[in-house]
Amino acid sequence: MFNPLSGKMIKKIIISFFVAFNLASLTAQDAVIKLWADQQVFITGEDMWVDGILQHASPISKTMHVQLLDRNGNKKAETIVLMNGNQFNAFISLPSNLASDYYFLDGYNEGLKSKTSVYPVMIINPKSAPSLGCSVSPNKPTTVSSQINIYSDKETYQPRADVKLTLSGFTNISKGYVSVVRNDQLSKVYEEASNGFNLETSHHENTQVDDEGKVFTATVSKNGKPAVSVPVLASLKGSPAVLSISNSNEQGELRFLFPFKYDASEIILHPLNNEKGFSFESTSSKPVGTINFPCLKLDEKLKEDIEARMMHLNVGKQFYADMNRVIKSNEIDTTDFYGKPDARYYLDDYVRFPNMEEVLAEIISEVRVKKEKDLVMLQVLNIPFKFFFNNEGLILVDGVPYFNTKELLESDPLMIKSIDVVNRKYILGDHEFDGIVHFKTYRNDMGSMRLSDLDKSFSINGLQKNTFLKPAFAVGNTSKMPDMRNIVFKKNDIQSDFRGSATMEFKLSDAIGNYSIILRGIDKEGNSTVVSKNIVVAK
Repeated sequence: MFNPLSGKMIKKIIISFFVAFNLASLTAQDAVIKLWADQQVFITGEDMWVDGILQHASPISKTMHVQLLDRNGNKKAETIVLMNGNQFNAFISLPSNLASDYYFLDGYNEGLKSKTSVYPVMIINPKSAPSLGCSVSPNKPTTVSSQINIYSDKETYQPRADVKLTLSGFTNISKGYVSVVRNDQLSKVYEEASNGFNLETSHHENTQVDDEGKVFTATVSKNGKPAVSVPVLASLKGSPAVLSISNSNEQGELRFLFPFKYDASEIILHPLNNEKGFSFESTSSKPVGTINFPCLKLDEKLKEDIEARMMHLNVGKQFYADMNRVIKSNEIDTTDFYGKPDARYYLDDYVRFPNMEEVLAEIISEVRVKKEKDLVMLQVLNIPFKFFFNNEGLILVDGVPYFNTKELLESDPLMIKSIDVVNRKYILGDHEFDGIVHFKTYRNDMGSMRLSDLDKSFSINGLQKNTFLKPAFAVGNTSKMPDMRNIVFKKNDIQSDFRGSATMEFKLSDAIGNYSIILRGIDKEGNSTVVSKNIVVAK
């Protein structure tokens, strides 16, 4: 028999479920990435230091991708940095071939569905004028109120003077960032263009996340169509030797996994079947869509400021080059992918022979040269069975598979520092190699040996460790060398007292002009606040 109370109870349960679901939907927030540059205006060839934070989520991958986009959404530069919790700090060396224009910082954490607040920057190339084809109108200015205040002990300072700052209103601020940057007429042009700009890019969740290293994706095609089931060998040029192998899928897609490297390198792709006609393209760069932003217009009155920025950049590079750009790590594994070789020969320990074939014949007993008509190959001794493999082994030069044995034998042996030999079958993926012979040059640059026409090279950046920008000139520095920094102070870990106040000191540079003290605060709800104060440096 039907009980009417049970129907009411079911109805209440259903209503309660939908209420709870809607409340959860309202309180759940999408992951948001906010990032910004240390300055607003840059000259090509300059380093752009970037700070950022991931909100409302924990990172899925250990690394953050920071990319510089043009107004068409195409990637022009990128760096990958290790996350420090939910924060990241990195730098991008701006390519010298960028055209003068506005560009945009974007970031994503591999595997995480998120939105990124795009940050615009102005980049000036003294050799390249802005495009005349832009027709985007300026944004409508917006005004943001804030409870945060900045106080300086003076309004005007002499060059290299000490500055004392007091910040207040930090009661509800969980993260605070301060930078002090020289501004000029170019800065004003930027502010007029960027005021009111508000754009978020969406980054979709990617289930293919590998925290063990860098994932490199590419496509292979032939005659304009995807090439299916093509085995492709990928290598990292240099030391240590690293190999990865992939078979293309039905869309011609390839996916390689490499260990993290902290220095720039090259990835070399080669079809293992040695078939001609394949075309490789990197798929690591995908446009995010057109970005509507006002046009960059430069006139004669800005010439003096551009020249001043060029001079400051050149002085910095001359006297303080790469002062704070150490991104290499001694903690990474320096072992080649095959581990300890069965034999390693340092050629300086032996008599130097005039050609490579004599080196192999007189010194490397585990390798022999076999010639049949126009075919030349290196065969490796299979130690367990005491006979030479019939097929040629995997020949490497500075970690790169090398398939022109004849050219190798004709190369100058004085370039070679050492030779490793692996006297056994080596299995990589579903492919077997009949031994390995690895030639290592003194500079890890392959010497005079060239890649074959079947090889395709792609440049990659090294992984950056999460590091804060530390100005090369400490407070109290008495150096008499020129100091023309445009950014004179930066602090990312502001600690306030119980009243929500904080104090700090820094030293100015020799560059006279107006400076902006920029304070970025992120409150406990994740909202951002930016306030600034101007000071003057005059002689």
